[in-house]
Amino acid sequence: MDIAVLIKVVPNLERLHFDPARKTVVREGAELFTNPFDQRAVRLALDLRRPGERVTVLSMGPPPAETALREALALGADAAILVTDRALAGSDTLVTARVLARALGRAGHDLVLAGTWSTDSETGQVGGEVAALLGVPAVTGAQSLVRDAGDGLSAMVDAPGGIESWRLDAPAVVTVGEKIAKIRKPSATELDAVRARPVPRLSAADLGFAPSEVGLEGSPTIVTTLRNDEPVRSRLCFQDGTIEERVRAAVEVLRPLLGHPPAAEPAWPPLPVPREPSAEVLVLVTGREGTLDPAGPAMVAEVRRSLAPCWPTAVWAGPALAPADRDALAAAGAAQVRALALPAPVDPRRVAEAMRPLTARASPPAAGLFSSTDFGRGVAATLAAGEKLGLVGDVVGVRSRADGGVEWEKPSFGGGMIAMIRTRTVPSLATVRDGAFRPPPSAAPAPIETVALDLPGPDRAGPERTGVTVEPAGAWGDLARAHIVLTVGAGLGGPERLAEIAPTLDRWGAALGASRRVVDAGWLPRSRQLGLTGRSVAPVLGVLLGISGSSNHLVAYRRARALLAVHPDPRAPVFRGVDAGIVGRWEEVLPPLTAAVEALGIARGPAA
Repeated sequence: MDIAVLIKVVPNLERLHFDPARKTVVREGAELFTNPFDQRAVRLALDLRRPGERVTVLSMGPPPAETALREALALGADAAILVTDRALAGSDTLVTARVLARALGRAGHDLVLAGTWSTDSETGQVGGEVAALLGVPAVTGAQSLVRDAGDGLSAMVDAPGGIESWRLDAPAVVTVGEKIAKIRKPSATELDAVRARPVPRLSAADLGFAPSEVGLEGSPTIVTTLRNDEPVRSRLCFQDGTIEERVRAAVEVLRPLLGHPPAAEPAWPPLPVPREPSAEVLVLVTGREGTLDPAGPAMVAEVRRSLAPCWPTAVWAGPALAPADRDALAAAGAAQVRALALPAPVDPRRVAEAMRPLTARASPPAAGLFSSTDFGRGVAATLAAGEKLGLVGDVVGVRSRADGGVEWEKPSFGGGMIAMIRTRTVPSLATVRDGAFRPPPSAAPAPIETVALDLPGPDRAGPERTGVTVEPAGAWGDLARAHIVLTVGAGLGGPERLAEIAPTLDRWGAALGASRRVVDAGWLPRSRQLGLTGRSVAPVLGVLLGISGSSNHLVAYRRARALLAVHPDPRAPVFRGVDAGIVGRWEEVLPPLTAAVEALGIARGPAA
């Protein structure tokens, strides 16, 4: 089994700036390094390699990316290839995937590894698009990968509700997460040993691409504007006086922010009559289990809120649609349900195949929405790659354009900015960050039509799920609806300390969130992660304990009405992104804070 590893050089986000004329990120002058997730993929490939097998590292990027490839060679990779060409500048994920897939096709590798994410874009969709273009199965977000005696592979994957076990055979694509391996940097001696090794280069023309097929011109997604979207916070920090005095001062800052009830959501505008096919928006509302995705009704509702000229169709893939789920989709504003009968676990490739006739019809729908789960990304990436459609990852908002098109809002630059993106293709596809859209208001279900989707052709061999460990339902509260979300970071001290905050969670009726470091350390399940690679929340009050304050994490609270942080270091970056900060050890602050917040009267009940 020969193994290829896709690696990307990423810049220091603090040294980037945006070119408003070209609508692209300018990386010149920014320090480049190998994407940390890809570094883990290299380490894994070397561990999986057996005698007589080869590991080849492949990168598409500027000439300085050769340094990253040489580091992989120094660690033991057998060969390296750099695809570099000025014509590739500005390529979006689909063009990137097409270029990488063609380069891989020339080499004919059995297993392709890559990081699930890259730290500069966080879309998590290139791996899925490469797999679709190569026509091979994929597993995303693997936390472990083991080979059997032949070409079989066993993977463990963090799923939204627990941990899943999968088995698949090569050829395949597997993307990996942070837990899978430790990063190892080559020594100076190892680097010196490969300094003279040639790194072959390929251009776009070498791979058969015309200039119009790559770069900005060939990319189906276009950045139209970029704006600062950081919430305006009070940024008041209290470090003088007793702990009790600091708590009282911080709560007084929060009180006026919490005192304004949200405006009641207006009734949905009526659905357009007649319902033009070109105004349809397809919303995949199920997950891998073939059950209603918690984000499904919110995505349907957002179409009614923000895309008034359009009308939403809920796409159901799984066992028979239950009346309660049909009512929930109708109450969220769905005009109809297109149902695809499939057993669980549902193969994302089969769903994409079933949706292809809808996207390829003479009058295609305006858009398609998918949740940013591994399953939703798998369907979206397969559909985008197969139909050459623009796909925007991890969006947090959507609006109608004056020309009738759709424009998406996506966090960029570590979450401090919002990029407005449209696609040249119709439909325009997007994956939606978990928690980005508000749940639908309470409403009585209206009559809704259910239309059967045709099953695609014979099932293709794909990964086989061999086991699943489910997180207990309701554990740690409902992040989507809790009035208060309490988030813990590595500063908590360890997983054993979670028991100490449980009484506060109970008294507040709060939900528990976590930073990526906490989740990667295994203290809490992946479904609890907040931030750029996790989910977003919109509580009345967010309380952050032991959170350092990375912008990648704070972006999760854009819609929080008020934020409070507790940290022992008065210089902690987190204090620059919240309304009130309390300097102190969380163990000392939490008891008086628990009583003070409880007295505000915002605990319990679903969030507005």
